[in-house]
Amino acid sequence: MKKIIKSRLIAVHKDKVLVLKKVARPLRYTLPGGVKKKKETESETLIREVAEEVKLKLTDKQLQFYLSHIKKGKFQTVLKNYYVVQLKPNPIKVKEKHKFEEALWLEWKEALPFMDKMDRMAVRSYFKSLGRKLNKQNSDGYKVPPRLAM
Repeated sequence: MKKIIKSRLIAVHKDKVLVLKKVARPLRYTLPGGVKKKKETESETLIREVAEEVKLKLTDKQLQFYLSHIKKGKFQTVLKNYYVVQLKPNPIKVKEKHKFEEALWLEWKEALPFMDKMDRMAVRSYFKSLGRKLNKQNSDGYKVPPRLAM
């Protein structure tokens, strides 16, 4: 069975998330990221893929691992690792114009209906966990403990 490992970025600022608007119709959003090459770590994959897709340079120190999601199929297994980074919502230019129309900072609930199932689950989980933690501690911190294999 083939195993595909992907890394995805959940870039956030308050209640906004960075999404890439796909070129094709109907309207679809995706999180930045891509497929791991043989000798890369998951975070190296994310840093490389984000730099290829949009004009944004990340470092390993900025990234906080959030969760992994495994989807087992008949012929392949897809493992998606999600990393969170806090960023200012500055305009970000798209490099891969053949894939993406633009990079947008959207309120997370607005973006969800147009994302694939795994990305939607990860973004919803992050913001819901953040809300619970903020309500519980009544603080304005953004750190959420990592979660594995959902």
